[in-house]
Amino acid sequence: MEVFYVVHDSIKNRTKKISKTFRFKNDTLMFRGFAGKDTLTYFIPNKIKSENGENPSSNKIVVLGDIHGEFESLLAILRYNNIIDASNRWNFGDGQIVFTGDVFDRGDKVTECLWFIFQLEIQAKKQGGMVHYLLGNHEMMALLFDDRYVVNKYQHAAHHIQFHYSHFFDKKSVLGRWLRSKNTLVRIGEQLFVHGGISPEFLEQKMSINEVNTKMRYHLNNYTALEDTTQVDLFLYSNSPLWYRGYLSRTPSYERISLQDVLKTLEFYNSNVIIFGHTPVAKVYAFYSFKLIGMDVPIGDPNYIDQALLIENQKYYRIFAHKEKERLQ
Repeated sequence: MEVFYVVHDSIKNRTKKISKTFRFKNDTLMFRGFAGKDTLTYFIPNKIKSENGENPSSNKIVVLGDIHGEFESLLAILRYNNIIDASNRWNFGDGQIVFTGDVFDRGDKVTECLWFIFQLEIQAKKQGGMVHYLLGNHEMMALLFDDRYVVNKYQHAAHHIQFHYSHFFDKKSVLGRWLRSKNTLVRIGEQLFVHGGISPEFLEQKMSINEVNTKMRYHLNNYTALEDTTQVDLFLYSNSPLWYRGYLSRTPSYERISLQDVLKTLEFYNSNVIIFGHTPVAKVYAFYSFKLIGMDVPIGDPNYIDQALLIENQKYYRIFAHKEKERLQ
């Protein structure tokens, strides 16, 4: 395995690639960071497998909305609530974390976020916990050569080694294989998690959670050579679980969803609440009598307070980086 950094010296205006090659001696490769200020230890499994989208209930779940490369804000929330320790390692026992997608784009520490979540997932499993990283529309964009929201830092790094940004996440890369293993829908107990939402048009297909996950991976992994294109619009465009905004908005493509349609989704997926990101909200907010909870508070934006959701013993709380939790009403 080749491990490389693209390092830019802004004073000298020079960019260089620093790389080393490592050989797997067993099922996991371990190496220490070796460029710049990177002192992390990386554990890379030889095989990356998809997780089941249906999971038993958990007494403690933390849910994080769209991170968009805001690494320090992410760490601050997790540290303050003792979910990670001072060394940024898992400290949540058998608890679970759900990232509702859109770790990519806008912010300038996307790769730091990705490697942190990647390692946290490994640490959690050793303690009986779980980390669920859901696909969002910005993950899709990163995999499918759509770089509209990629910051200059990553564009420059890619250009320097004659890459397109998406080549960093191709099928041969560790992060690329990892992202392609991720789920679109996850249910934990009776709580359903998705990035954008389940549109009525999507629900009409009557696909199970694991069927949705398998088909989304099929569309992402075979985008340029799809043998079956009959559901491309459903999985990759406005009514997709990654793009749908109808829980909070109306667009030229759809009306805002009715409570009746939300209840149909909950009944079909044997759930009592849908927790989602993608569409911005001013605070973590429950509506339709706690049938929907919106998560996408713009993190790192000084106009909003960084926050996440804690589900503890079937009760819902907003958690923060600098103050005590508060119960959702």
